[in-house]
Amino acid sequence: MARIDPDELATGLVRVDDEGLIEWANRSAAALLAPVGVSLHGRNIHHLSPALGEWVRRVLDQGRSLHAPEARIDESETAVDAYLHPVEGGVLVELHAISERVRQRAMTERADRQQALGRMARQLAHELRNPLAGVRGAAQLIASRDGDETSARHAAMIQREVDRITALLERFGENGSGRRSRINLHRILSETVELIAAERHGRLRIEQDFDPSIPELIADESQLHQLFVNLLRNGVQADADSIRLSTRIERNSPLLDRPSEHAVVIDFDDNGRGVPESLREKLFLPLVSGHDQGTGFGLAVAQQIARHHGGLVEYQPLDAGSRFRVRLPLTRASSTEPAHG
Repeated sequence: MARIDPDELATGLVRVDDEGLIEWANRSAAALLAPVGVSLHGRNIHHLSPALGEWVRRVLDQGRSLHAPEARIDESETAVDAYLHPVEGGVLVELHAISERVRQRAMTERADRQQALGRMARQLAHELRNPLAGVRGAAQLIASRDGDETSARHAAMIQREVDRITALLERFGENGSGRRSRINLHRILSETVELIAAERHGRLRIEQDFDPSIPELIADESQLHQLFVNLLRNGVQADADSIRLSTRIERNSPLLDRPSEHAVVIDFDDNGRGVPESLREKLFLPLVSGHDQGTGFGLAVAQQIARHHGGLVEYQPLDAGSRFRVRLPLTRASSTEPAHG
């Protein structure tokens, strides 16, 4: 088996002697504890980080391992999972940077708040259905009268707009229930691409770069289809003429409720106008749209579906365009699950 170079590890490793002096540290630990180019060898761990110094002292005194989760090791915003283990003549310190996990958790909490607002919107949609039905019925009565073509035309317009609003409310008002089964993610993506490409009559180039190692998943196929359709149409509404779809497995994803699990990552990169900075924080709220032809429901529904599956949709600005990144838990299909498609 090939020997692993400690300097190539993302985990910071520090060996401290029983006097608290650093005997050795790898590159990742140096990046966390000292300015660039400053050697840690021979430095007192307590002077570099009083918190680490105190934990080292405890391990030396008690002779047993210590775990400090999501701890601050200095006055900056740097947070780590710290593991300290007694070894002969000192302590071995492991430092796992978790800034990405903290960032993703903040995003997840924001998405959950948005989802709560979405539930309020769905309740409002439910309350609006009856009065909308009354408006439509009145418009039908007006349209049925003879001899007034102008009123009939206006009544027909009212009926069309009521139907459009009702369809939007029903689309957003879905409660997330659905049938989950074994699905082939790439087949659903390819079918979605085919649909959107047909709608654009060849005016949209869609590139697909899929990881063939992704296994079948357990998910609601119709909901994922809607999620992918909404994200592709969002790019079209942003005047993109090129969209790139890519998939990969993200191991030990910081996003998920159980960070040790893996995720499937699906990136939708477009070369459209992008999202104004003023809209980015509220982009997934209902009725928020940066497009003239947008309804304000597409991204809210996409986020709702992702959260229903235990995942998240994230927006990232690109130099030219936008990236919408979908993370879904890598929930493998077992042989006992029914196949679908």
